[in-house]
Amino acid sequence: MLELGKHINISDDLFVVKNLIGSILQGVGIAYLIPVLLAWFYPEEIKYVTYFALPGAASVLFGAWLARHMGKIEDVNLRQAMVSAAFTWLFASAISVVPFMFIADMSFIDSYFESMSAWTGTGLTMMTNLESYPHILLFWRAWMQWLGGIGIVLVALTVLIRPGVAAARLYRAEARSERILPNLVNTSKVIFQIYFVLTVVGVYLYYINGMPLFDAVTHSMTGLGTGGMSTHDLSIGYFNSTSIEAVTIFLMIMGAVNFTVHYKMFVGKHLKPFFEDIQVRYMFIFLVPAVAITAYSLIQVGDNVGDSLRQAVFHSVSAITCTGFGIADLSRYPELGKFIIGILMVIGGGAGSTAGGIKLIRVTLMYESLKWTIQQAILPRGAIIKRKVGSYLFTEEDIQEVMSFTITYIALLLFGTVYTMLRMGTSLVDSFFEVASAQGNVGLSVGITSTYMPVDMKVLLILHMWIGRLEIFSTLVFIISTFFLVPRVVRGR
Repeated sequence: MLELGKHINISDDLFVVKNLIGSILQGVGIAYLIPVLLAWFYPEEIKYVTYFALPGAASVLFGAWLARHMGKIEDVNLRQAMVSAAFTWLFASAISVVPFMFIADMSFIDSYFESMSAWTGTGLTMMTNLESYPHILLFWRAWMQWLGGIGIVLVALTVLIRPGVAAARLYRAEARSERILPNLVNTSKVIFQIYFVLTVVGVYLYYINGMPLFDAVTHSMTGLGTGGMSTHDLSIGYFNSTSIEAVTIFLMIMGAVNFTVHYKMFVGKHLKPFFEDIQVRYMFIFLVPAVAITAYSLIQVGDNVGDSLRQAVFHSVSAITCTGFGIADLSRYPELGKFIIGILMVIGGGAGSTAGGIKLIRVTLMYESLKWTIQQAILPRGAIIKRKVGSYLFTEEDIQEVMSFTITYIALLLFGTVYTMLRMGTSLVDSFFEVASAQGNVGLSVGITSTYMPVDMKVLLILHMWIGRLEIFSTLVFIISTFFLVPRVVRGR
């Protein structure tokens, strides 16, 4: 490690990282100022404006100061981008606690949990009696989830950072690799435009189906952003409407579909790219048996067939899209039903979407890789096997990276599950469910997550949300660089 450190110029790294973080923090600060506009619609809530305006302005000014030499950066390596992206999620969550601490009177750790859950699009919450909170605070949670869905870094790319290598590195560090257009900034703008249009469509569909306008806006934002935070304790179940549930399922699936597919549908004005996408196909391949098994488990404990099927469809879609909306109390579900939903949360949605989890393309690639391995053993020596899944072509290096990621993902999931079992005294399935929900950035809960959790459990779930959102490697690079590499290099000097 020390030998590696000798080849790293720490001062250069700090200079680049400082400026990148500053640029992104300006975007966070601007985001902080948007909820202030709600005081126009709800004049009685103007007393809360200070809790958004002051930290927002401070973030913009601090970010501008950190990024004052941004124009001097000519190149950014992947390590610098990963450290910047990982730190930004930690810092953005830290500066976003102010409204929760001063309006909701929450402790710092609970406020940080809520902020991290919102920014990462997870949806696990420390808040109860949601109807009692002011609109500006509920909008803040939804707004963070909406922005978190496309990524703090992606917003910064769209608004602040000049085109070039720095933007490309940050885009990859934030766990996004596909481009819709050759130019990265144009790609970001197209994604943002599609995202906005779909959000407006969601608001309209909710509203015409009987949802109040404020609820329609917040639920459309958190549904498409696959965040799942609601304005009601009962989530979507509060409305008790099959039409609203149908709109929610539509938004959740749209949020979990690769934005390249959205772009093709918008340009071509037809649905063919949606049905041709390999990740969409596998999403439904996983959903069909999962719905059947979950519904069967509910029927076995006395639920009627219609209600069982309705719940199974909704919660299975909510799980695999990593959204976290609910229509019933999952803590009363049979162990089999909870386990199946937990597996869907681990699988996750499509790569290049707002969803979390391992991602459908990785799961699909692992299955296809097993087939290729068997074919390699059967076919004559020297036979060439085309490693193609749908329209995606893969190299041996791609497969190794997927395997490494998946093994690391499962190892962290198992560690969190065992720790939760030992610390909370909960069952294996319940512990697995809650940790899978945090690491997959889902938000469904069996009741473990609450303000009564020990501090170390809250920290554990915060780390799982953070690690899951940045897909592990950026966080590992950040941890190694911060706690191992830099101190050794400094001592070596």
